[in-house]
Amino acid sequence: MISIKTDGVRIAIYSLFFFSSHHLTDRYENLRAFIEAFGDDVQTKVLKFYVAFKRIKNFVCVNIARKKREIVVWVKLNPQAFDLEKEKGFLRDVTNVGHLGTGDLEISIKNDIDLEKGKTLILQSYEEN
Repeated sequence: MISIKTDGVRIAIYSLFFFSSHHLTDRYENLRAFIEAFGDDVQTKVLKFYVAFKRIKNFVCVNIARKKREIVVWVKLNPQAFDLEKEKGFLRDVTNVGHLGTGDLEISIKNDIDLEKGKTLILQSYEEN
């Protein structure tokens, strides 16, 4: 179990999943393992509201949206390079929108198909950053 200390309160990262379904936690673990397998240069930083994965700088940030029953991922890719209208509900341009993580392209992972599609974009973000 990974834990952090914030404002004197010990918070376990897996407490994010306490009220989440096992499908959501399994999907997150699959995603985490995929990202960490990129190489020894990948570092995981657990922050108060999200988990950041970085080399020198963040290339992907992950948040669990329990109420929406999805994983929200922000990647450092140019949103204009994608057909956002075609991918509505999966991809979103958050360039001028306040959001938690680093990156201008938001990926909403609601199921295993979204997870596999998202992995391609996460790998692209890793390679470009």
